[in-house]
Amino acid sequence: MSDTNESIELPMVREYFPELSEDTLGQLGRLGALVRSWNERLNLISRKDAENLEERHLLHSLLMTKVLLPAKGAKFADIGTGGGFPGLVLAIVYPECEFKLVDSVVKKITAVEAMAKELGLTNVRGLPVRVESIKEKFDFVTGRAVAALPRFLDWTAPLLRRGAHGSPANGVLYFKGTLWREELAEHKVQPASVWPLDEWVAREFFAEKFLLHFTAPIAVRNQS
Repeated sequence: MSDTNESIELPMVREYFPELSEDTLGQLGRLGALVRSWNERLNLISRKDAENLEERHLLHSLLMTKVLLPAKGAKFADIGTGGGFPGLVLAIVYPECEFKLVDSVVKKITAVEAMAKELGLTNVRGLPVRVESIKEKFDFVTGRAVAALPRFLDWTAPLLRRGAHGSPANGVLYFKGTLWREELAEHKVQPASVWPLDEWVAREFFAEKFLLHFTAPIAVRNQS
């Protein structure tokens, strides 16, 4: 496995997030090295994504921090975390918040927990379960194109507690492409806010990609 001290260079992260401390940048660079090392065994992310890890996973995940200012102690559930995105990135940036990283693939959660341990992240726990089995309540639920939005909102609405434990208000923060409009065209739930990613990072990969926020409580089909 990769040594915790191994790191990847992050020129794009430095360019678009000059406010990040050297300690945070160091942690993110070490996370990148760990993901690449684990990926050689487990296929956490695609080979093409591994070759573009900084842009497609680290930088992409960090864009959530452009609008997210959680209160100390805020609780997050990262659904379909895969290789730990955006959950591990957010856990590095927000060390005073709590993160449950959820994926039904046990091997992925094993890798995520091992990476968190190697990075010294005490605010991360992995849950190798299906989201429907979770009974805990959270301030924020995050995800990156895990499923069609109506399905994802059905899954995650029961996990949310109303309120404003930071900014934006409690709810779902979800990365999605242009299909979000089509998926929600006949759905009563619509995002409270939509942020085009290429307004923050003017690179081709981020064109027609968005960050959506749905405020809790979310009234969905399987809720009374």
